Amino acid sequence: MAIVSILVPVWNREREIQNAIDSALAQTIQNIEVVVVDNCSSDRTFEVITEKARLDKRVRVYRNSENIGPVRNWQRCAELATAPFSKLLFSDDLLAPTFLEKTLPELFSGDCGLVYCPAQVGTTHWSGVVQYKAFLDKTRMSRDYFLRACLLVEHFAPYSPGACLLRTKDLRMNLYANVEGVTNYDFSKSGAGVDWLLYLLTACAYGHVSYIPEPLVFFLSHQQNLSCLPEYHANEGYDIIRALLLRQLGIK
Repeated sequence: MAIVSILVPVWNREREIQNAIDSALAQTIQNIEVVVVDNCSSDRTFEVITEKARLDKRVRVYRNSENIGPVRNWQRCAELATAPFSKLLFSDDLLAPTFLEKTLPELFSGDCGLVYCPAQVGTTHWSGVVQYKAFLDKTRMSRDYFLRACLLVEHFAPYSPGACLLRTKDLRMNLYANVEGVTNYDFSKSGAGVDWLLYLLTACAYGHVSYIPEPLVFFLSHQQNLSCLPEYHANEGYDIIRALLLRQLGIK
């Protein structure tokens, strides 16, 4: 049985998807599965990922009968995971070969809710600006410190779940398409807000969160990658989640 499920939701990424899968398969920890769920692409994405599955038995490929939107496809990936730990890898992002080697040991502590790292963001693979730098050294933060810093310090942790590793059960439990009590905003269309909420809800159930200071993930910056656009970070969804949690947690 695989120890980590690397989950790749994809839609119309025939040019980028092979690089993402190859970066997952190149992990120094090889006991993995790569679960790729095609959200009813209209290009050659499904043919590309099917060929990858033919060449490497660790790759499992699925296709939705219709496009269910990005967040519900993330949830579909989580449903299909069979390993105890999960890593969401978006179809135009990359993992450094040592991502799992350097993050997974942190989760062997039952008190650690998740582990995350900075991300390198650019238009050329593994070249660009390093974002979400929190500390110079590997750091274990208490739950309360992490929650307060995320809610009060801009870009303390990545909005994208593509920079963290967590337990599969927590991914399934804390990844929402929409939030109860919020009726005037549809989180499911882009994931803005509920992606970040995944970190915060998971942290609430554990004693600490771990941070690795190396940029072990790469986010490709382009017009179709919403999470790399400035207006995405200013999205109303984040304001709603921040206000909701500040109120519920009593943080001022």
